[in-house]
Amino acid sequence: MAAECTHGQVVQAAGVTTVAETLIGLIELPSRAEPWKLHNVMGQVVQAVADVALATGGVIRMESVSGDITPDPGPSRWPVYSQGSHLGATVGANSCALHRYDIDLLAAGKANINLNSINAIAQTTAPRWTAGVAFGHTIPEPRRAKFCDRVRTTVTAAARTAVGTIALSEKATRIVGIFGSLKQSGVLVTAEELTGFFDLSSDDISLSPSQWMFNEVSGAGIGALIQGAPATMPQVHLVDIPVIGGADIDVFVTLGVAVTNPANVDVFVLYE
Repeated sequence: MAAECTHGQVVQAAGVTTVAETLIGLIELPSRAEPWKLHNVMGQVVQAVADVALATGGVIRMESVSGDITPDPGPSRWPVYSQGSHLGATVGANSCALHRYDIDLLAAGKANINLNSINAIAQTTAPRWTAGVAFGHTIPEPRRAKFCDRVRTTVTAAARTAVGTIALSEKATRIVGIFGSLKQSGVLVTAEELTGFFDLSSDDISLSPSQWMFNEVSGAGIGALIQGAPATMPQVHLVDIPVIGGADIDVFVTLGVAVTNPANVDVFVLYE
């Protein structure tokens, strides 16, 4: 049974070129005697191959497969947009900011939730989608952090990879925010997107599942001179995770696709 704290679960997959509704992934919530509070639904989408004449975006649809979410989340179509169309032979890498929406639903333990994608218009190449939900025993309230620490690494593989370990202060009592950044570090490569998510685990405290989406991901560019994707406004995941002083928090990253040159991964934990 998962701990009484804020949790996150994320799925990712390639979409389709049509406007047909397509499964990104199924999320099964942890076991719990009382219902979970679903409080965020999140999404991101990027082009896998830049197209000068197409906009990228659409909706994430949340679907209750097991029928034990109250009220039933339908309609549940949430907008996710990345970029408009372009003119010319060169297209820079484009950011897709974290699209996060506040919701208030009750979901039974072990509830099954499909997160689906629907393109706004047909695409030449299937875009890459990432989606997730945040939930817990309560809806977390914004709290002032007293401390903030980070780990960072570079990564090229799509396999789950260790980023590092954050050792919390001996004075730590509660994690109140989580933030992740994913940026290209090496030379940009034509037709190569940069997507993924990160997760936290610990041998000292119970916080799993704790999967979170990055502040922004980036789509592929084309041409001889590709401008890097711009940064977007920081969006911290608000959480309520009780901790013990001195606890170690292990951080991992899972890219959506492997990249040729290293990507920078930075993950921050804000706590009191």
